[in-house]
Amino acid sequence: MNKKTLGEIPLNTWRWLGVNKVETAAQIEEKFLDVPDGETKTFSEVNLSAENVARKIKISVGERARVEFISADLGRGDFSADVEIDLRGDDSVADFEAVYFGDDKRKLDFNYVIRQRGKRTQATMNVRGALTDKSDKIFRGTLDFKRGAKGSTGRELEEVIILSSGTRNRSIPLMLAEEDEVDGHHAVSIGRLDEEKIFYLMSRGLDKAEAERLIVEAAFNPVIEKISDENLRGELLDNLQRRLG
Repeated sequence: MNKKTLGEIPLNTWRWLGVNKVETAAQIEEKFLDVPDGETKTFSEVNLSAENVARKIKISVGERARVEFISADLGRGDFSADVEIDLRGDDSVADFEAVYFGDDKRKLDFNYVIRQRGKRTQATMNVRGALTDKSDKIFRGTLDFKRGAKGSTGRELEEVIILSSGTRNRSIPLMLAEEDEVDGHHAVSIGRLDEEKIFYLMSRGLDKAEAERLIVEAAFNPVIEKISDENLRGELLDNLQRRLG
C-alpha cells in the first residue's frame, strides 16, 4: 500500500534526518473539532489497538475558550498522529498532554502543532513516553506564534525514558514566532531510568523489573488519571503493567 502524508512540520528542514513528514500506510481517521467562544471542552484520544492506526485531528478554539486534549498511545501496532490546535481567538487556552509506549518493533510518528493567532493566548504541551526493545519513534512538537499573537505564552516539554539500547528516538522541538511580544519555551529530556531511584526501590524489596515499572507508571499516571472513563483508565494501566512486566 502507498504511504499517505498526514502532515508536515511548518518548515522544510531536517530532511537529512528523515523527520519532515508524518507518513503512514494505515487508513487515516480524521476529526475536526470546535470549541466555541467562551466554552471549555476536554477531548481524549486513546489507542489500544493491535492494528496499525493513523489519526489526523484539527481543533479550532474561539475567543476566551479553553481546550484540554489528552492522548494515550499504548497500542501494539504502528501509530501515527497529526494533531493541530488553532488558538484563533483572543485569550484562548490549550492544554495538551500525551503519553506513549513503544516496545517490540513498533514505529511511532507524532506531529503536534499549536498555532497561536489571538492575543494573550496560552499554550502548554507536555508529552511523556517510554521506549524499549527495537521501537522507533519520531516526535515533532511545534509552538507557532502567528503575527498578531501579542502577549501570548507557550510551554513545550517532551520527556523520554529509554529502557533498552536497541531503541531509536528522534525528538524535534520547534518554536516559530512572527510576533515580537510573545514568551515561548521548549525543551526535551531524554535518558535512562535514574539508577539511584532503582537502587532505592530495590532496597525496599522490589526486583529491578518491578522498580522500572513503578517509575514508568509514576511518569504516565498524571496524564492517564485525566481520562474520565474509569474502565478505560484501568485498561491502560493494566496494559502498561503487563508490557513492562
